[in-house]
Amino acid sequence: MKKNWFYILLSMTIVAMSLTSCDSDDDDVTKPVINQHDPESDADQVAVTGYNALEWLQNSLAVVDENGEVIRRIYGKPLDESQPTVLSISVSSFADAETIFLGWVAPGKEATKVEGGYDYYLTDAEGNAQGSVSLRAVKGEDGVIARMTVAEGTDLKQVSEVKFIHYELWPENDEYPLYSMGGIYELETTHLEWQHLYYHDKYILKPVKSKELFYCIQGNIPGREAILIWIAPDYNAEHTNVTGKDYLDTNALRFLPSEAEAQKVLDVFNRTSKGNWEYMLKEMDKLGFQWSAQSGGYTTGDDEFLLNSHSDGGFWGPLIKCLDLDSRPGKITDVMAGMPMKYRYMQIIIIPASRWELLIKPSSL
Repeated sequence: MKKNWFYILLSMTIVAMSLTSCDSDDDDVTKPVINQHDPESDADQVAVTGYNALEWLQNSLAVVDENGEVIRRIYGKPLDESQPTVLSISVSSFADAETIFLGWVAPGKEATKVEGGYDYYLTDAEGNAQGSVSLRAVKGEDGVIARMTVAEGTDLKQVSEVKFIHYELWPENDEYPLYSMGGIYELETTHLEWQHLYYHDKYILKPVKSKELFYCIQGNIPGREAILIWIAPDYNAEHTNVTGKDYLDTNALRFLPSEAEAQKVLDVFNRTSKGNWEYMLKEMDKLGFQWSAQSGGYTTGDDEFLLNSHSDGGFWGPLIKCLDLDSRPGKITDVMAGMPMKYRYMQIIIIPASRWELLIKPSSL
């Protein structure tokens, strides 16, 4: 994949012309585009030059809406109803807490190792300060092994503290289930559907809760979290066409995976052989879910999945983060939101480590 400036500028010119013609017709009509994306070209993509550390940390713990209310939690849970912003995570040692905490550090950023833990100074993509958090080992406090504290003035929403609690003191009725690598599990999630508002003759993206089959690409044996994915089938516009010029104006964006979640999938993808990854796709195809990329006028033909992070993009216009698994190694990139091409998306569920030993032999994925 194959990018050159001529095709990028040519694509931008085509998009600008198409959007101008659409706007001149009727600004209120927004219908899903049906152009098939070319998986052999990244002409609509822009390389990521930096990450927002506060956004990455926020979306490692809890995705919030524009009012700061929790849409869904990714990591940690409040065990005390009177302290909903104090999250707890079950671990077996400080090393586990350290691994989890460092997984919340955005690419290109760094947590400073200090006595007893780490200090993490948060900066945006341009290097501007956004506050800080710190991780410290804890002794003699009712099974609390470590604690992440949030410095005053840090705009981390719905999270004031994270406690890492020894699994032996974790409530037995709230133990994390055991998920085995290669297993298929039915879990509740939120997928996106285009719905037609007939009164306004306008299509909108609407989040819809449903139960879907997820594939476990990494099991949560002691000391390691589980990663489960559901991939939007590549055979209809209902699940694939989640872009377009008005896409960033919808709240549906927040129901897509975060960059932090996508990075975990990317890490597994990049260390997994092509044959084993394709085995997973074919297994789900056999069950009738068509996870493999297809060809045709109403499909994407690619393995590129939109994420919930977006930015103004400056010269490029609005940008949406995209998990690109079309080739190896995979990558996270920016996509120009106005491009008349379709993308898929996936849903990702992260389950912290279970204290139970793996009962069955994992698959080779």
